[in-house]
Amino acid sequence: MKFISLLLCILFNSTLLGASPQVDRQWLNLYRYQLDGSDSLVTNDSFFFHPEGRHNPLLEMKEAIKVLSKDSKARCKYPARTIYLQKKGHLKSFNDNCPDYNYFKRKLNLESIWIVFASYYVNNPSSAFGHTLFKIKGKNNNNDFLEWGVNFAAQPTTDNAFFYALLGLVGGFKGNFSLLPYFIKIAEYNDSETRDLWEYQLDFNEEEKELFQAHLWEMDKALFDYYYLSENCSYHLLYFLDTIRPSLNFIEKMPYFVLPSETLLLVNQADDLVTEINQRPSQFKRVQKRYQNLSKSAKEGNPQNEQDKADLLDYKIDLMDLEKGSALRRKEEKVVKEKRSLQAKRASYYNYPTKPLSFSNEGGPHLIHPPRYFSFGYDHFSFEEKDFNAITFDYRFSFHEYDDPALGAPDWSQLMLGSFKLAYDTDRKNLQVRKFTLFKAEANTANIHETAALTWGASAGARDNIRTQAYDFGPYVRSLVGINWRSSKNLFRVVLPFEMDYSSPSVKNNRFKYSGDLLLEAMRNFSSHLRLRVGLGTTMDNYRHRKPKLLAHLKGQLNFSKTAGIRFKTQLIDEDLQAQTQILYSF
Repeated sequence: MKFISLLLCILFNSTLLGASPQVDRQWLNLYRYQLDGSDSLVTNDSFFFHPEGRHNPLLEMKEAIKVLSKDSKARCKYPARTIYLQKKGHLKSFNDNCPDYNYFKRKLNLESIWIVFASYYVNNPSSAFGHTLFKIKGKNNNNDFLEWGVNFAAQPTTDNAFFYALLGLVGGFKGNFSLLPYFIKIAEYNDSETRDLWEYQLDFNEEEKELFQAHLWEMDKALFDYYYLSENCSYHLLYFLDTIRPSLNFIEKMPYFVLPSETLLLVNQADDLVTEINQRPSQFKRVQKRYQNLSKSAKEGNPQNEQDKADLLDYKIDLMDLEKGSALRRKEEKVVKEKRSLQAKRASYYNYPTKPLSFSNEGGPHLIHPPRYFSFGYDHFSFEEKDFNAITFDYRFSFHEYDDPALGAPDWSQLMLGSFKLAYDTDRKNLQVRKFTLFKAEANTANIHETAALTWGASAGARDNIRTQAYDFGPYVRSLVGINWRSSKNLFRVVLPFEMDYSSPSVKNNRFKYSGDLLLEAMRNFSSHLRLRVGLGTTMDNYRHRKPKLLAHLKGQLNFSKTAGIRFKTQLIDEDLQAQTQILYSF
């Protein structure tokens, strides 16, 4: 309705002015005018022809027609606007010589356009949700290292982690589009950060491809305010696609907060837009797969035949690239000499070619569950021989927890921002905010040999301490370290969680409440619909259990569909029992 009102207003104004040009959806998209009638998202005035162009799309159109009809240099500088106005009959055809733009087009040699998702990287907060960019494939080119990437990113002005996060959230950085060799992104994401690259080919016709590269040429001159959770890389890539094909209407379909994985959901839901999906596994996964393919004797360092020797050398060479890649790029003499020695040995087995690695494209990030949910539930506590019951309401802003369906999600990791829990205590007749989670992150890392690897976690927020059953709402922090053993369906870990609360002294005058656990935990993905976690250990705290007490839990989630499920939890601490059930709706 806002968009229709804006168009009616523009049509009315154009009638009063006696002008024939009329603004439509594609013109608004070319300039990033917001559909509620407010200013363009482009912040630099040099992007516009008219002094009021950022605020008034009709005045900008009239001025564009006036300038572009007379100035060939302007037409070379703004080919997308020229193409649009020619298509609408406001400009005639010109035979311009645009050497810079023509060189740009020859350089791209555009054959196809892909949207690329660099998978989740929980170890880096700025990359935890993944990242999206464009890949431009050139004609007659089948080598990714010769392609071009189109990236939208912030221009950070600080290296301080706190200020980086703060300024990224409040629009303190400028963002812009950049064209760069695709191999740079492969080296950054695929190799250095061990992230998979998922590539989705877009079905654009020749006219749309022409507009794409013309618009990309213009976008090089545009600056935007960058917002990490809303007007981010994914938001601007979807807006770019809307400009090329307005009928996609991604902008109105996007939620206010845009996660990169949701970009893939929208793109893949569009009719006949995605024609092909490719996966480029991370360097870590490639080395791990090469190790898995070794014979038992080769894994033990004692290959029994020529093929085993060749396979082992292939693995060692790839492992060097993974573990000593930075030293190799710096051309450190000792490391380079070591790799050349391995390559020379491998060359002697020329009759045994390197075996290709096979990876499945099933379970891509476009299949992930929706990131938000509402839930309605019931809690029961048996606490110091008393029973307490509560009706609960939960909301999660994002993104993924262990209990969620695993398909398309980060492997054995969880990352959550912004959740809260309301509870109505039916016994004490009280409604309160029981818990607010600012963030929760955990990762169970893997290694090449599939042996024990590091587990870490951290979370913070405010809550009523569940072990006191008192109204002692206050801030808390939680950390976790340990080791894990994992496969695609199972995970076993030994962890040491530590929690600290600061709240009203409701229990034995302890304003600071802290607890520590030793916990053995097993998790299993039984199917795409069912996940379970079982834990057993011991716990101590400074306010109730000053000696080690038994700790056990059973947690899980059963999903009926991609958007509906039941989450359940049973936990025993000494003789205190907690049982929770939630009905979830994800969106």
